[in-house]
Amino acid sequence: MSTTSLPSEPENARRPFPAPSLLRWWVAFPIAVPLIVIDAFWVVYAEKVGYGPYFTTISLFANVFFILTALLIVNAVLHRLSPRISLSQSEMLLIYSMVGVGAALAGHDCVPSLIQHLGHPYQFSNDANGWLDRFGRFLPEWLMVQGKEDVLKGYYQGHDSLYRPENYVAWIRPSLLWTLFILLLFATMQCLNVLVRQGWQDRERLPFPVIEIPMQMTEPGARLWRSPLFWIGFGLCAIVEIINGLANFYPQIPAIPIKHTDITNQGVFGTHPWNAVGFTCYSFYPFAIGLGYLLPLDLLFSCWFFYLFWKFQLIVSKQLALDVVPEFPFVREQSYGGFIAILVFMVWNGRHYFAQIWRRIWGEPSDVEDRTEGLTYRQATIGVLICFAGLVLFMVWAGMSWLVAATAFLIYFALSVAVTRLRAELGPPVHDLHFTGPDHLLPRSFGTPAFNEKDLVGLTFFYWFNRAYRSHPQPVAIEELKAAKQIGANQKVAFWGIMLAALVGTVSCFWAYLHLAYALGTQAKWNQGSGFASEAFNRLNGWLQTPQPPNPIANGAIGVGFVFCSLLMIARIRFPWWPFHPIGYAITSSWSINLVWTPLLIAWVVKGLILRYGGVRSYRQAMPFFLGLILGQMLVGSMWHLIGIYLDVVPYSFWGG
Repeated sequence: MSTTSLPSEPENARRPFPAPSLLRWWVAFPIAVPLIVIDAFWVVYAEKVGYGPYFTTISLFANVFFILTALLIVNAVLHRLSPRISLSQSEMLLIYSMVGVGAALAGHDCVPSLIQHLGHPYQFSNDANGWLDRFGRFLPEWLMVQGKEDVLKGYYQGHDSLYRPENYVAWIRPSLLWTLFILLLFATMQCLNVLVRQGWQDRERLPFPVIEIPMQMTEPGARLWRSPLFWIGFGLCAIVEIINGLANFYPQIPAIPIKHTDITNQGVFGTHPWNAVGFTCYSFYPFAIGLGYLLPLDLLFSCWFFYLFWKFQLIVSKQLALDVVPEFPFVREQSYGGFIAILVFMVWNGRHYFAQIWRRIWGEPSDVEDRTEGLTYRQATIGVLICFAGLVLFMVWAGMSWLVAATAFLIYFALSVAVTRLRAELGPPVHDLHFTGPDHLLPRSFGTPAFNEKDLVGLTFFYWFNRAYRSHPQPVAIEELKAAKQIGANQKVAFWGIMLAALVGTVSCFWAYLHLAYALGTQAKWNQGSGFASEAFNRLNGWLQTPQPPNPIANGAIGVGFVFCSLLMIARIRFPWWPFHPIGYAITSSWSINLVWTPLLIAWVVKGLILRYGGVRSYRQAMPFFLGLILGQMLVGSMWHLIGIYLDVVPYSFWGG
């Protein structure tokens, strides 16, 4: 059992829910679908129209926890009326995961970023930048939306309606085609999840820490909700969030400073060579401290240590004038090499398991059983091959060469599985990997002259789902399969429920985004109207205007990251006392760790002291308090955002802004 479980309860404890193995799809699906639609609207409004909270930029989606808590309250009332009509734990977890997948797709780095791409070059091309003259003929027009003076005017300026025929008709074809693309992408992830889930959960016994929190929230017996320590932690955070929420509306009330404070260019960090560290801040987010308490000590130590390690590299590079080479020391490339090393070790360590899967696929005697999985291993393998081929053909249809498209998707799914693995094993609060995808690596490694114009345009359309991996849907999906197996629920229902969530979530995001765009105007009232698309097409314009040769130093940095992370893993295997975790090296090179490294340092100190002087028993007894910190900030912070929307004022953002 995972170390994040709460202490056991007497067998005769009251169980307020039906048997956990009960999973009625005809009950769960009709509840989940409207919640996905509502949540998609909420996420888009918070992260694109407003200034946060940026729910989907961390592992724990606060908005989904808020919805799950509301569902638990309603379910408790239903149980009192009639236990038969209340939801089981497995049904609530499936609803939670379906809403989570929908939130991931509607999140900051996913479908909204795609929508921003579809009309951007037509709206913002002009005589000065010459975009359409330079690459307009290479754009896949059937995947985009044109019409600067009619369709796009309302989209960017607002005071219009999506439901005018001339508006929605223009979006139907690209929306349907890109929905097909997203379903192929997600189906590939789901089939890969089926192939690795049993090995990770049953054989390696990975803890999947993120899903442990909703599992304890929905656990029969409601031990978490009956714990005094939980309510102490919850209450402390609730008081802080209530004060800060009031301070947002009434500036005369002093706020409690827990959000990140930027110290860039302040004090010593404003002098040479310390100013090389770039964006740097400290914070005291309670939910990050609570989540950090669930993580292994070596990962906690490695997160803050390697965060400082990357800053140290930047300072030394500045001091030695090595930064005359642009982007030296190529932190992103080092991180990418580390992720590839993690993936290689994962495959090597699981080689016997994958050999048994191979035998099962071909109908030979095998140690693995797949009859209860979402798909059989043969079906999942065929699904991966068909969906991967479909994705390649889609991008070939858009103009890319098949070799570039196939290579780009191979890199993407390698990173996707690596991110899913690290979250299953350790549950870090952030995993953003900014600018590490194939659209960045291929031109950097081989040089832009190695690709024709259509390939570069195609790589530009990889930007929307590779800019960052913060709201990645694959980890959310595999966590539901893990939960279903652990509580004895039907994994086939869970598998297809998650697939339904991907469809509904994608369509809901298109609707919510476009509805708000035409009403408010993405360039009029929105905070995040077209920034990501601007980044993508400015980069494309730069590729075409100023071709870049291969960057051997960047390629070398990938090798350095791979070797260094491999050595960390070898040392971790050979020396039980080794304090440096390779995943800490891989995940701390990107932007979001700036916001949580201090809470993780605090969690490392607190957890280390509890384990040292109280042992595992004290650690487990204190667990409800830290879960209270997580839920206290997330639930009250989410409530403040809804209040702000209702009052039509700038809402309080507890995270990211």
